[in-house]
Amino acid sequence: MMRISFGARLLGACLMVLLATAALAAEFDAVKTRLTADGIPAAQVKAAFSRPDVRFSVDPMGKKLLEMYTSKFGSDVVRELQKRFTELGYFSGPANGRPDYLFRSGVRAFQREHGLPVDGRYSLDMLTLAVQEQAKAPRQVQDDLKALAASGPPQMYEAIITPERLGEAKEFYLANKAVLDEVRQRYGVPPEATVGLLTVETRAGKFLGDNLALNNLASMAASSKASTVMSVFAGEKVTPERMAWLDSKAAEKAAWAYNELKALFTYGERNKLDIAAMPGSIYGAIGVSQFMPTSLLRFGMDGDGDGVVDIFNVRDAVNSMGNYLRAHGFTGNLDDEATLRESLFRYNHSETYVNTIMAVAHYLKGGQALP
Repeated sequence: MMRISFGARLLGACLMVLLATAALAAEFDAVKTRLTADGIPAAQVKAAFSRPDVRFSVDPMGKKLLEMYTSKFGSDVVRELQKRFTELGYFSGPANGRPDYLFRSGVRAFQREHGLPVDGRYSLDMLTLAVQEQAKAPRQVQDDLKALAASGPPQMYEAIITPERLGEAKEFYLANKAVLDEVRQRYGVPPEATVGLLTVETRAGKFLGDNLALNNLASMAASSKASTVMSVFAGEKVTPERMAWLDSKAAEKAAWAYNELKALFTYGERNKLDIAAMPGSIYGAIGVSQFMPTSLLRFGMDGDGDGVVDIFNVRDAVNSMGNYLRAHGFTGNLDDEATLRESLFRYNHSETYVNTIMAVAHYLKGGQALP
């Protein structure tokens, strides 16, 4: 039997890494070439992509495709975790492979009991740990999870309706009363609702994203084939038919991301801002009020009159948000909460999202944090 030396194995591994890096660089090069062909100045494209922090990531497209795949087919990793969590007392729902609120509550409970970061995120490593675990969940944990199952899904994002987050909202509300009143006068949006939205989106400006918007949008635009990001599908039994479906979705999302990326460059050039220094959400939303670049080009406002629409500036951000909500149906009638809720729903199509914003607003008005 032929033996391969450690040095040879190491060299092979290094070559594979170099080839993978080169392939990813080629994908980025195609995006840069397309941007230039579509009229973005070559010097602007080169300057942005030459920054050392600008690099490809599988996370944005990988996360989006895995979410879509799990929603349609169910996740094999989740399904096996649900079965094992049922045996250990961390789950009492159906093993359907879909990570609903009850499953994620079980994940958080499992993480707490095992000294892991409590973020509700599942993984193949967690499944391995759960299979090895022999001790069942403590009785109190099991009772709490069963009570949660009986009460049904929460109406609000529980991570937002906490003393810490509500305190951040109150602090922002008091510190920015003048600009909030300005937005109310211009667009009719109640200050409490404005702060509620900002609290949900960015913790009132305290968290603007943990990666560059340019990285995330360019990485998605470069990932028009699902094979680029299949590392995130570890543990999933992806059939050829499902792979074809994933490829079609990757192409759709890559086209969407490219359009947003092009808008990001236009936004930066129009306002003389450095887009390669802008943090963003995993899907490229930016600023205190988390606008996608195409929406920012349409609804962004220069709130402080300096000739620049800077979505990272509080005055510009809240004026832009007020303009967006007014353009999407809010009448300015402070007693018309139903129309305000409809406008907020257009900002993010989620009733839980809207309920949480309104709960923060009610709290800031002196009431309880309830929708």
